Amino acid sequence: MSNTEHESDRELSDDSNTKNSLYKKIANLSKKAQELSILCDIPLGLIIFCPGEVILWPTETQVKERFEKYLSFPEFLRMPNLVTHESNLDKMMKAQEENITKMEQNNKEKKTELLFNEVVEGKSFYELDVEELKGLINLVALKKTKVDERKKQLHEQDEPIKGDNNIGEKKDEHLKN
Repeated sequence: MSNTEHESDRELSDDSNTKNSLYKKIANLSKKAQELSILCDIPLGLIIFCPGEVILWPTETQVKERFEKYLSFPEFLRMPNLVTHESNLDKMMKAQEENITKMEQNNKEKKTELLFNEVVEGKSFYELDVEELKGLINLVALKKTKVDERKKQLHEQDEPIKGDNNIGEKKDEHLKN
């Protein structure tokens, strides 16, 4: 046997393995669709386009009936439930972008706090660039606001509530009787 014969046997074997893998995955998908149909009590149909063939589940007539029933609904009722792959990917991408933005902001805040600690320990302001200085200014303003809020809370706790003196006197009178 020559190398070309081995290569063609290998290609046939690879093609056969690919088809077997595809059919196993289709069988698994069909099983999941059946489970979903039973659990949710909804009619379900699959249309799978494979190279050289179209696979319909559960049967060709049932898929056609379900698809025609879906198409019989007015478009304004169908569209809200229609999710395209592209819109789903856009939604996932936006969520990831928001997550990245939050992580970047959190990272920036942590770096600024570390820089603040370095400055407290003796790092010179002259070693900092403009962005680092702006970050420190914002951090100091935020910390000052938190300190002011806490001072206000403590001040409110220290002040006696108007009318409390009368309550204390009434307790004393009650104890005397």
